Amino acid sequence: MTNNIKAQNKNLLEKITGYKQFGLVIGLIILLVFAYFLTPSMFTGGAIISMLKNNSVYAILAVGMMFVLLTGGIDLSVASTLGMTGVITSMSMSSNPQVPAFVWVVVSLVIGSICGLINGFLIGKLKMIPLIATLGTMYIYRGFAYLISGGNWLFPHKFTAGYIAYAQGDILGIPNITWIAILIFIAAAIFLSVTKPGRRIYAIGTNADSSHVAGIKVGNIKILAYTLSGMLAGLAGMLYTANYAICYYGMADGFELMAIAICILGGVSIIGGRGTVDGVVIGVIMMSIIAFFIGLLPGLSVWQDAIQGAIIIIAVAINIFTGRLSIKNALKERSSLI
Repeated sequence: MTNNIKAQNKNLLEKITGYKQFGLVIGLIILLVFAYFLTPSMFTGGAIISMLKNNSVYAILAVGMMFVLLTGGIDLSVASTLGMTGVITSMSMSSNPQVPAFVWVVVSLVIGSICGLINGFLIGKLKMIPLIATLGTMYIYRGFAYLISGGNWLFPHKFTAGYIAYAQGDILGIPNITWIAILIFIAAAIFLSVTKPGRRIYAIGTNADSSHVAGIKVGNIKILAYTLSGMLAGLAGMLYTANYAICYYGMADGFELMAIAICILGGVSIIGGRGTVDGVVIGVIMMSIIAFFIGLLPGLSVWQDAIQGAIIIIAVAINIFTGRLSIKNALKERSSLI
């Protein structure tokens, strides 16, 4: 009886420690304890809701970025896609207040998908380097945002109640924008784990040449990944303007780096093929706590960019180390079988 209990406890411990994001969970717990003792005000209901609401756009962008990183690529244009889409939807809404707000949600998804499709075509079909292709479209989309807006700002009184409600409304006390982010996380997890295109995204990130030999149309999968990234960036653009009830062509500048940082912090490999949605969720929570924590402590806010930059470097270093370690362990296991 005692031996059975010990065996069960051992199996449970192995399952817990064998969980892919076990290290991230431990890191999150340590961060929460650290933050609790230094800034307990962070753990009030209002502060948590505010933190979730303000970081939901980052979460949505991070999911799209994850699709691209899993293929071994990168998308530097997501913030510019967000900005251009936000300008188009909010200014169109201001000129046509009688149009139902849901229409602008659809418009944002279409515009974002087109932007992502362009990136995917350049990379998947024309074989351009992802960094170069998306760097170029980053400036193009931001330039279009300026041309469309004329450099003008749109202020709260120009926004309709229905448009704003998509972000600022709430269900069970949780903002709608956060519910949308949660649904996107769930949909992404199902897509990557259940569907054939989702599994193929992992496959080409692991080894594009082998995937091609296996009959996978690598170019088409890359187009899909970038289209999904653009689509979510477009939706984020509409939600960003609804959440803050403001619009200008330069909004969300630098958000692409935050999305990349969240993915890396959440264990998504920068060389592709490795990463999970639950890891990205933990990455969002950790980055949200860090940003909130820095903002609350006097004197640290001026160091926010530097601290976040250091976190990115540390996360990348850990990412590379764990990747090499897993390869080394796999080689050891293979050699033991020979």
